[in-house]
Amino acid sequence: MDLDNLAQISKRDLEIIQLHQFQQPIFCCNVTAIAYAFTALGYLTSVDEIFYVTQLPIASVLDDGMTLAETYDSCRTYIERKKLPVSIRVEHFDKPSMTFEAFTREVEVAVTNELDVHILNFNTRIAHENPSLEGGHFSLLADYDPDTKEVTIADTNPKRYTRFWKCPIQRLYAACVDKDSSSNRSRGMIVLRRLEEAKIDGKEVHPSEVALNAFRSDNSSENS
Repeated sequence: MDLDNLAQISKRDLEIIQLHQFQQPIFCCNVTAIAYAFTALGYLTSVDEIFYVTQLPIASVLDDGMTLAETYDSCRTYIERKKLPVSIRVEHFDKPSMTFEAFTREVEVAVTNELDVHILNFNTRIAHENPSLEGGHFSLLADYDPDTKEVTIADTNPKRYTRFWKCPIQRLYAACVDKDSSSNRSRGMIVLRRLEEAKIDGKEVHPSEVALNAFRSDNSSENS
């Protein structure tokens, strides 16, 4: 994690997310995205903890992957078992209401709201315009530039795709509309939202400060 310049954090999702570094273990982008999202919201979470709390079958996740609906179910289970004050919703992009215009409006609002994080499920071949890539992938929405119409993605597999990369929003939308053959439904997004302000010692703070504070405490305990 980047612990420097904490006072300079803005309220854009990009600034929240870039404080935390997650490396995808093997073929585990879905669970990594869940852990990444909760940590960005201020709830320090590891990939191992997601597996432990939800009792996900590791072999099945690694061998078969997870659909958007299955990832949503795992995310909801984690919230319920940890009793986190977080709401969750899932949007498959084959819904008539999830038009390109609706997606653009959602993105414009999302990247300036520090209380929510969007997990995107998309086809990498389409998003990167590279037919040699695998297909389905999960990562986080980090930023959007309305002038260039480009979305910034915080990737769960930075060694392969780089930590942050940009994509035209129209192309990313098409990558989310792509049908997942495992579910016979379009891909889409999961939206996690804090239902309360982040606080330390009774004072409202940026959500990432909570997770970073816990991270420092854990490190201090281990080194003492």
